[in-house]
Order: sequence, then C-alpha cells, then structure tokens
Amino acid sequence: GIVHGVAGPGGVLGVIPAVHLHNSFLAFTYLLTFCITSMIVMGCFAVTYGRVTKRISDKGDLEYKVELFSAALCVIVGITWLTLIHFGILDKIEIKGT
Repeated sequence: GIVHGVAGPGGVLGVIPAVHLHNSFLAFTYLLTFCITSMIVMGCFAVTYGRVTKRISDKGDLEYKVELFSAALCVIVGITWLTLIHFGILDKIEIKGT
C-alpha cells in the first residue's frame, strides 16, 4: 500500500511541500500528518463504499451488478489515465500556483 501510494500523485503532493519547509522537524511532522490523514480518509471511503454496496447487494442480483460496475469503472479510469499519458496530455496540465 505504501509503495502504491508513493507511486501516485499523492506522493508528490506529500513530498514537495515538505521539501520547501527547509526544517527537518516541520518536514517530518508534515509527512507524518499527511500519511495519517491519507490513511484515515481512505479508510472512511472504504467503509462508506462497503456499507453502501452491502445495502445494495442485499437486493437480489444487484450485488453482481455493483461488482461489475466497480470493475468497469476501474478499467475505464485506467484506460483513460494511460491514454492521457500516451498522448502527453497529463504533461500539459498546469496546476495553478506552481
């Protein structure tokens, strides 16, 4: 999970501000709170998603449809991400304030 998290844009968002602090204690504190907050938010999302899908799945064959929708959404996001990378569109996206 840690390697997966660092591989995504969240790792960059966690490291860049810490580097600009120029203070080891503040940088460590920032990274620690960033990691803890990320884990809490991901956990809350997982619990919420699990409860919602559990309620929905109690209604017959809807469980299969929810699983199919979730899987299809993951594939669509992955294909979109790879396509944007392939055509260099992600490189052109500018973040305001940087």
